[in-house]
Parts: sequence; structure tokens; C-alpha cells
Amino acid sequence: MTALEDGPEHTEAIADHFRSVDSAPVGYAVDRPPSGTNGFLITFAGVSIIAMCARTVIVHAGGWDDLPRDLVVLHEARGQVVFPLRLFLVLFFLTYAIHAYSNVWRRIALGASLLGKYAVFCFLIDFLTWLLHDAGIVSISVYGAQMLSGLIALGIFPHTVLRQAQLPVQGPQRHEGRIDPAAFATLVGCLAFAIVGAALALHVFFDVVETLKHWAILGGIGAGVFLMQQLLAASTALFGAHALKKSRNHEFSPPTAILVPAHNEGHSIAATIAAVDDAAKTYPGRIRLYVVNNASTDATAAVAGEAIGECAHITGEVLECPTPGKAIALNLGIARITEEFVVRIDADTVIGPGCLETAMKHFADPEVGCVGGIPMPAEEKTWIDKCRLIEVYMRHGFFQVSLDGYQGVMGIPGMFAVYRRNQLLRVGGMVQGMNGEDTDICMRLTTAGYRSVADPKAVYYSETPASYAHLREQRTRWFRSIYHLSARNRAMLLDRRTMVGTFVLPFNLVNAARRAMLAPLIIFAVIAGVAFGSTFSSLQWQPVVATLLGMSMIMTVVVCVIWRPSAVRYIPMYLCFRLLRSYFTLGSTLTLIYPPLHPSRPTKFGSRAPSDLRRG
Repeated sequence: MTALEDGPEHTEAIADHFRSVDSAPVGYAVDRPPSGTNGFLITFAGVSIIAMCARTVIVHAGGWDDLPRDLVVLHEARGQVVFPLRLFLVLFFLTYAIHAYSNVWRRIALGASLLGKYAVFCFLIDFLTWLLHDAGIVSISVYGAQMLSGLIALGIFPHTVLRQAQLPVQGPQRHEGRIDPAAFATLVGCLAFAIVGAALALHVFFDVVETLKHWAILGGIGAGVFLMQQLLAASTALFGAHALKKSRNHEFSPPTAILVPAHNEGHSIAATIAAVDDAAKTYPGRIRLYVVNNASTDATAAVAGEAIGECAHITGEVLECPTPGKAIALNLGIARITEEFVVRIDADTVIGPGCLETAMKHFADPEVGCVGGIPMPAEEKTWIDKCRLIEVYMRHGFFQVSLDGYQGVMGIPGMFAVYRRNQLLRVGGMVQGMNGEDTDICMRLTTAGYRSVADPKAVYYSETPASYAHLREQRTRWFRSIYHLSARNRAMLLDRRTMVGTFVLPFNLVNAARRAMLAPLIIFAVIAGVAFGSTFSSLQWQPVVATLLGMSMIMTVVVCVIWRPSAVRYIPMYLCFRLLRSYFTLGSTLTLIYPPLHPSRPTKFGSRAPSDLRRG
């Protein structure tokens, strides 16, 4: 590997360049400071305390000792609630509406929509539960009713955001894809295996499961759910690893273009170019490099030109793109390229030995439209580097391989991605003015009948954030992109012609909602268990801790042992990082713009941010 430049000048350069026009796309996001997220959590803690105090006052003043501990009305066991999950969700929705970026009328409408839909579903669940029990058909526990309403809430949140936030319009899509029957059979078979396996484990190893619950290894939303999730991911990952190994057996090395968009990357781009030149030593095909200087104010163009001149195995040139925006720079480069295949590499990324050969082999299959690899951190010095290392092993070394098992890879990170140029042009090129353009192009290629492949054997090294501010900017942009992507590809959502639209995209939306609720959930659990322990006396700490640790921690250990056992020592740090990641996820939802609502006149808004918005 060729190391990135080090030293004070390197750190200072990063601090100068990490923000861009893509950090908060105009019209679709605002740059809210950390105080926005902190204010949300403070407000949420306050309303939680007020709500629980109000219940206590009503109980003592009115003598209503049988007042439900949660918002469960019809269930006969409503007095046996262990944790007030529905109350938590109501307060979360209320607080989100209060802090949404819009005017007061839109906030009222947003809150009414969230709470109204949730109230209707809760009533229907309780009514159905009561009806089934009264008819003697089946008895659903109050815990089961709560969990069902909780899962529905995870769908209500993204559904409401997509309907009310100001997001990208539906983009052009060529609906020519179809689900491969073998991929569908793999997913269904693995899902059945996971459900049956979890059920058998709970029944046969009951004592062991109880012990694991006591030690906070299983629990949270339910031991069976935790076991089922991990069994599903592990079984599909086995199929993914087999499919990748088979695909790597091909020989394919056509002439290829390397496209490097660069904005103020003078500190690192020479290393990126040198790594491409080293890769060309062993790559049989011809390689030409295109650096697109994107409105840089430093010496990026001069450094890149000098580095290209020193290359021994590739040719190249520097293109000028005066308009800021990575997608703009990429489209300019794609228009100039004549090679059939395009390798997109970020200017702070260094490809490893054999990375290019490994990635290109997958294109021997004409149905492959995009290929990526595993983005290893360039260094392991700071806590951010170490947490990123574990995150990469989990995300790209395990979960992406799992998605490969049933052709469900939704996106390939733009740090290193290979495309068929003609297909890029066919689906419209890179989208501009939104977050997640790298995943968006993969999703549109999927609808056009191609699939994406993520191969962890294609190793490359990428710069990690050098500061907390850089990390927050990066993750806010990443986590906000799920809403931009879902809006621009809304016709794909729940569409039965692709695995991505049928399963992966809905799961990612639900998972984003779950992650945004994690930090408030912990605050709520602490308030309920500590300040109101007499009311929720049966509330235990193990399920709360198991939500943060539990089976996910065990799987993290297993994955690290498979990839690199020495990385296990970073896991405690990574578990804390997961909580920070949920904090950033919540913050990203607060940067979404909701167009102001005026009851006296219709609201019209375009692609730019409304001028009369005010900070919340």
C-alpha cells in the first residue's frame, strides 16, 4: 500500500477541504449545528419526565391505580406492561415534529400525521387482539401487541418523512429488471432456516437462552428476533461468499478508464495516482487516467499533472470543471472518456495490489453493472480510524457479502466503483444536487436489469475523518442520503421486479428509523428505570443493554476473528461508536427541509430552499 501523506500540513489540509456543496444540498437539506440534535434530546427528556409525572399525579390524585403504564387500552393485561414502548414512540414523534426544520403550521401537520397514523394502527392492533382473544382463537400478549405497534412505527416514520419533506423528485428509470428466481429462493430459504433455527434454539436450549438473557446477550426486542437476524445474515453470507468465489474465476481485463474527481485534494492525489500506476504493472489491459479538477483553490491540478507525468505504466490528463459538485465533475469526465469501463476513485483513496484485476473479473458476467470492494482505513492511529476498521469489517466484509448472496447489493461506495460506461449514460449519468449519488446510480442500474457486486477481495484504502467535525459532516451526509435515494427512486420501493426494491430498500428505511430512535430510547429507559422505578418496577437493565450489545457484539467478534483477530481489541470502542452513529442518524433527519405550510394559501416550492424557513 502507498501511504497517504502525514504531518501537520496533511491534517490542516483535511480540515480545509472536508466541507463541500454536497454537505447540505440546496433545497433538500440545511446545515444545522450540533445544538439541533442536542436540543431534540433535551426536549425529549423533558417531555418524557413530564408525561411520567403526569401519570403519577393522576394515579395518586384520582385513585386510579389500574391506570395503564403504556398506551394500551383494550388489552386485558394492560396493567402488566414492563416497558412503555408506545409512550416512548408518541413522545419521539412529538419531539421530532417540534424540532423539524419548517414553520409552525408544517410542524403541527407533521406531528398530526405521525401521531394520527400511529394512533389508528395501535387501536386496530388492540381491537384485533381483543377480538381474537374474545373469540377464543388466540391470545396475543401485551408484549406482542407492543412489539407489533413498535415495528409499525418504524415504517410510519420514513413513510411520513418521504411524503412531507422536500426531497428529490422521482428520477428516470428503465424498469427492465426482474428478480432472479435463484436469488429469491436463496433469500426465502435462508429466511425459513433462520426462523426455524431460532425457534428450535429457544425451545431446545431454553436454559441456555435464559442464561444469555441474564447476561444481556439476548433480549431487547426479543431473543428470537435477535437470533433470527444473525442466522439470516450468516446463512446468506455463505451463499454470497460462494457466488463471489465463482465469479472471480473468470479472466477479464479490458481497456479501462480511471476517473478521479478532485476538490482541494493536493495533499493526497499524488498517492492516489501513484497507486493506479502501480496497479497497471500487473493489469493486462490498457489504463488511462482522467483527473477532474473540481473548482479547487489549492494546487490540486498542478500536483496531479506532475504525478501523471511521473507515471510509467499509464497515460492521463487533467480536466477542468469550474462548477463545484462531485456529480458535476463525474459527468464531465464520463462525457470525455472513450473506454468501455470506468473506474471511479476518490482523490483520497489508494487502491491495493490486485484490486483492479479482482474487480474487473466480475464483468465477465454481462448482467453485472457495478463492482466495488472493501474500503480499509488508510491508518489506524486515531479512535476514528479504529472504529472505522471494525465498521468496515462488519459492513463490507460481512453484510455486503450477505447481500451478494441474493443479489441484494443496493449501492457501491463511490470511493472505488467500476461501471460500464454505456450503461451509465443509458440511465442518465450521476445525479446532481443530492446526497448518495453513488448509490443512486447503482439503484438505477438495478432497475435497468443489472446487478451490483461487492467483493471484499478488492481492497483499497481511503482517508478517514481527521476530526470529530469532519466525522459528523460525513455521517450526516451519509445517513441523510437514504431519504434522498428513496425519494428519487420511489417507483422502485416495494416494486417486485428487483430484490433491492422488494426487500433491501424498505429494510434500510426501517433500519434508519430504528437507529435514529436508539439514543432517545436509551434516555427514555434510564428515566423510566431510575426516576420512575416504582412505577416500572419490573423493568430490567438486561434488555436495554442487549439492544446495544447482545448478539450484535458476538457477531462482531466472530467477523473480526475471521478477518483479523487483532482487531478484536477495538470492539469496545466500536460499540460506543455505534451509539454515536445513532446520534448522527438522528441529527441527519433534523437537517431535512419541510416546506412551510400556510393554511390561508397553497404552498408552492421548487428545487431551492424556501426563503421563509426558520431554524428550529
